[in-house]
Amino acid sequence: MTLDSTVRLVGPSASGPAGEIRVDHAGALVTLTIDRPERGNALTVAMYRALADAVATADADPGVRVIVLTGAGQDFCSGNDLDDFLAHPGTALALSSPVLEFHKAVLRTNTILVAAVDGAAVGSGATALLHFDLVYATRRSHLQYAFVDLGVVPDAAASLLLPRRLGPQRAAQLLLLGERLSAAQAAQLGLVTEVFESREHLDTRVAEQVAALLAAPEAALKATHALLRPTGADPVLRMSAETATSARLLGTADTAGRIASRAGGLLSAPDGSGS
Repeated sequence: MTLDSTVRLVGPSASGPAGEIRVDHAGALVTLTIDRPERGNALTVAMYRALADAVATADADPGVRVIVLTGAGQDFCSGNDLDDFLAHPGTALALSSPVLEFHKAVLRTNTILVAAVDGAAVGSGATALLHFDLVYATRRSHLQYAFVDLGVVPDAAASLLLPRRLGPQRAAQLLLLGERLSAAQAAQLGLVTEVFESREHLDTRVAEQVAALLAAPEAALKATHALLRPTGADPVLRMSAETATSARLLGTADTAGRIASRAGGLLSAPDGSGS
């Protein structure tokens, strides 16, 4: 794909209207917008492919220094689209899946990643944020790692990265029980950088911080970004292990029943959010 301020359309979903990943390229900044507001910006396999391609293309462009990810409408990302994932059982949880490729892309990128979160960031919408350098959110936003109640395990190496950040007991509370974190609580835990009262204030602050990043010495910025990346146990190996485990669990009657009982076609937690 090319970064030419176009809208990347993705194919029809098994659960309704196709989603879009908007790609806007302005100088050294690329903004990616998950644009499926009628479904809470739930991600299909095709949307993951578009995101993975967009991150890889931006990372390969020496003129791009910052990637911003945000969501259209009332949510950042409510998780994975259940109906679409079940319609592509051999793709969604394969070790070569677009889902895993996106997670690996945000882990390995040399480009600064900034997230602008407004509304729900649930399941994969929350775990992806663990790989972002800066995460800004509105006060009404929340994070929720909703996996276990569905009968699957976390993704994006969250089972490795959250214990490192928060300690094993706090990570277990979030991953085993799927407790919802307000934006303020997430900021206290270091999972969100700053919290703002409105989307307008959020967008203003993100623009200010992006401008500061673009004004910084590029070599020092990228070197610091690289030093901040996870070290030690390989997160890619953990991502693969998580994916293989969820694929195995998806074949069990318990998980199949839990997922089938979720209304609306989203990989949803008991409160209606996704995974």
